[in-house]
Amino acid sequence: MAALSLLMASAGAARAAQGSEAPDGMVEVPAGPFTMGADGSDGRVGVQIGVDSLPRHQVQVAAFWIDRTEVTHKAYREFVAATGRDTPVDPKFADFYSWTDGEFPPGLANHPVVYVDWYDADAYCRWRGARLPTEAEWEKAARGTDGRTYPWGEGFDETACNVRETAVGWSTPVGTMDGDRSPYGVMDMCGNVSEWTQSWYQAYPGSTLERAAFGEKYKVVRGGSWLLRAEPFARVTHRTLSFKPTKRHRGIGFRCAMDATGDGAP
Repeated sequence: MAALSLLMASAGAARAAQGSEAPDGMVEVPAGPFTMGADGSDGRVGVQIGVDSLPRHQVQVAAFWIDRTEVTHKAYREFVAATGRDTPVDPKFADFYSWTDGEFPPGLANHPVVYVDWYDADAYCRWRGARLPTEAEWEKAARGTDGRTYPWGEGFDETACNVRETAVGWSTPVGTMDGDRSPYGVMDMCGNVSEWTQSWYQAYPGSTLERAAFGEKYKVVRGGSWLLRAEPFARVTHRTLSFKPTKRHRGIGFRCAMDATGDGAP
């Protein structure tokens, strides 16, 4: 634990020393308001908008940095080697996906790491001197300030991102689906793998929805994945699923965020 704390502190100090320069692999999302959530006009005929994504509302977000891509197996291996944390495993079919002697399955170095629960993702981000993005930060990074439906704008294009209809059958190396790019240059927020956020699953401000799942029970997972159909999961407003923090799944990974410092910082 002492070694882990030292590594976390060193990473945090290194980041702080960089001032307003974005850390390697991260992009800045500037401070300011954006439109979060959906309304009844956002759905196509026959597609049910998740009622937990209603209503549209304005959210003020401080400046932050966010990883341009999802955390890869290669990057996660460095964390495992430095901290001794257990390697990801498939909880149901260990033979299908397993790390061996600290190594990820062959051919997946630049694919997003999966089978990490919320605690694993949180620990990795802290080790880097970062944190998981909040749900609001994730959505702003994905859609910008113009209320768009997909990272690239309006109109779904199944060739732009890795979702079920694309029929890749597994994740792709991060950042290779060039169409899946947000206004800030953040990649793979429509598809590839869904992502843990820092936020608990709660009703939005102005919502009258009541659910037993609301509260500090489940963490929000955002974004579509290679496993999920495009509609409605690929929409940047969709609250893909909410899981217990101990959930592990082949379609869930994560990326890190960090408070911005220097010009434009809160």
